[in-house]
Amino acid sequence: MEIVKASDIDRADNFSVLIYAPPGGGKTYTANYLEGKTLVIDIDRTTNVLAGNPNIDIVYADLNDVEVGMKMLLKDIHDNYLDKYDNIFFDNLSEFEQAWLAEKSRLSKTRDGKAMGIPEMGDYNKFSFYLPDMIRYINSWKGVNKVFTAWETQIQIQSPGGQIFNQFHPQIREKIVNNVMGLMNMVGRLMINEETGTRGFLLKRTDQTFAKNQLDDREFALQEELFDIDGTVRLSE
Repeated sequence: MEIVKASDIDRADNFSVLIYAPPGGGKTYTANYLEGKTLVIDIDRTTNVLAGNPNIDIVYADLNDVEVGMKMLLKDIHDNYLDKYDNIFFDNLSEFEQAWLAEKSRLSKTRDGKAMGIPEMGDYNKFSFYLPDMIRYINSWKGVNKVFTAWETQIQIQSPGGQIFNQFHPQIREKIVNNVMGLMNMVGRLMINEETGTRGFLLKRTDQTFAKNQLDDREFALQEELFDIDGTVRLSE
């Protein structure tokens, strides 16, 4: 049994962060602001925005063999490359979900052997376990920070008082989105100031936006300062 003293933990080390925004919002570009050497796992093929950065390496996931291929890729990274990097950047979970289900739709068959063209109900249930397990595995890697991206969507929320409103969330299957976000130290929604063009992250949950920050007391961070974690968190008011 390994026992770690809380006094020895540095919040700025070995963190897990999920950032989300609409396509083209600047999620992938945020990898440029990570300190040290970063390995980007490219799912949606948008890493051209990282061109020229000497501290970033990119590995392209095999989208023709999503389920088994991803397991093999992650094992290879863990066993052979993890000590070469300070950060792992998984880009992105939403497209990974779509690719995973698309693979299942190609493989699905009716009872008479004809292609169904849609995932079976069991495929959705299997993915509900697969994705959190994959994230837990990545989060278990020691000595590296983990950053995940996702697209943005809205889901309907009902308050304890019965009020119904729409809330921005990462675009992940609704049945497991809370599970996934619970595995993160920080969840930030990337927004753009329409007047100045400045990008920044909301880090505090509101009725309109899901966000969380267990790493420090910031409620907002400029894009270039997201990973400047000071580790100061008030334990009581």
